[in-house]
Amino acid sequence: MSTKVMLYVNTIRRMRPGMILARLCPQRRVAISAQDESHSLCPVHLCIPELDLAESYTSRFDVSALLQDEFLLINERHHVDFNAWNVTEASHLWNFNLHYFEYGIALAAAWKNTGDEKYIACFKRLIISWIDACPYAEGDAWHPYTISLRIINWMIALDLFGDVLAGDSAFTNAVTKSMYLQYLHLLINQEKHLRANHYWENLKTLLICSVAFGERDVYGRVLRDFEGQLNEQILSDGVHFERSLMYHKLVLEGMLRVWLAANQADCPLPKAFIPKAQAMLNAMVSLEKGMGKTPFFNDAADGVAKDCNQLVFACKRVLGLDADDSLTAFPDAGYYKLYNGDIAVMFDAGEPGPSYMLGHAHCDCLSFELSYKGRPVIVNSGTYAYQSELRPYFRSTAAHNTVMVDGEEQMECWGEHRVGKSYRDVRVIELSDKRLLFEMTLSSGTCLHRLVALLKGKLEIADSLVSEEGRSFSSYLHFTSGISAEMLGERIGLSSTKAHLVVELESCRAELLSAHTSPLFGVLTDCSVIVMHPFDGKNVNYSIEF
Repeated sequence: MSTKVMLYVNTIRRMRPGMILARLCPQRRVAISAQDESHSLCPVHLCIPELDLAESYTSRFDVSALLQDEFLLINERHHVDFNAWNVTEASHLWNFNLHYFEYGIALAAAWKNTGDEKYIACFKRLIISWIDACPYAEGDAWHPYTISLRIINWMIALDLFGDVLAGDSAFTNAVTKSMYLQYLHLLINQEKHLRANHYWENLKTLLICSVAFGERDVYGRVLRDFEGQLNEQILSDGVHFERSLMYHKLVLEGMLRVWLAANQADCPLPKAFIPKAQAMLNAMVSLEKGMGKTPFFNDAADGVAKDCNQLVFACKRVLGLDADDSLTAFPDAGYYKLYNGDIAVMFDAGEPGPSYMLGHAHCDCLSFELSYKGRPVIVNSGTYAYQSELRPYFRSTAAHNTVMVDGEEQMECWGEHRVGKSYRDVRVIELSDKRLLFEMTLSSGTCLHRLVALLKGKLEIADSLVSEEGRSFSSYLHFTSGISAEMLGERIGLSSTKAHLVVELESCRAELLSAHTSPLFGVLTDCSVIVMHPFDGKNVNYSIEF
């Protein structure tokens, strides 16, 4: 790892000049004269029943606990002091989620399902207490990203409640006034210093708000930036450029909301909008096909974005798009799929993300995940938390099913969301429906090859160093929780109630370890890990047979 000074140098040098200038600019404030202006809110119907009323989504939030001021967010519970709207013992990410107000949708869904007015009362109480306790423009409550998510979540909840709130003019006026101030603040504080998915969420929300508040001039200005980001962030193969399938799904959902708002107000959208949405849909269903979960490449976990199938149904109804799940190669993103019978495998042989923003990148190049009969078997470790002493491990090379050379990390991941030096020159040398050959070069100059062949009921892996004297490496395999491992000479037997497999070793020795995976934010599960070391220092060959 470089010195702290060099980490900053290597991180800053990859940023765009405009990002650096934007970071140097202080927060701007809405003029006092504009803070008390009254504006009418045109109802925008943003609810998508396939997404917002799905039990698998609403059950993420314990609405009964919300009635007692207890919040279940990213699998962690806390009581909230509404005088502060901040939980000091919780993480920064948890407090961000508190200010997203996504649980408001669950309250609205509970009211819609039961007709019980206690959910209306709870929703109104939470909104008013937030407005009273979060003065302009202090703390996480007024961060551009929390504003971007909160306003949309408020709109979805208001759409679900419908006319039932119309009789409370004091409440609706307070909400409208607060939303307009949040919108104005976001308009002058877009996250151009971060860009990527944060900037996307800013632009998405500004488009929808400009429709809701009837400000077509703002819509036109924001649309130009939105179109630029649409073309930049959605790669030609349809994958979001941060190479996280979790954020990919969040962006696709946002496109559905933008479409709904624009069409209700007869506002234009870029010509590329529908083709990009179609490409994203195809990439999502193809990459998740047979995997049984969100693939854990870069920052990704289940329980954050909507489920793949829900998004498929929503895209069909809202946009009229059918999903094509037959794609196997995504060369812009560097993702590839192999299938054989009941086995589905996804590989990463690409860049970690946009070079100027690698905040969600992991050291997972040449890594893979494998599922059998739609159930995960070999998995990357996932994403436990953004603010945690475990954050460095979950981003590390050893937390993924890839190769580590003499302890050298593929990237210098530091802080919560920073990257210094990184690997380079990733190439696909051979590509077929049965064999893949990848090559990558570490920042030290060491070159690695990984050959993958998927035959009937068997995956073969061959790892090698290319012309490197005095260096050796280790190959890692992480198994999903619930699979037990046993050494059987030169074989390793693995079994669970759902699958039985054998890892056959060639030209290498292996050791069994235990580690953690995190299928959901804030959730740790134990897993078995096999670490293979070459006898000759240069070659590891093994196979996985079902």
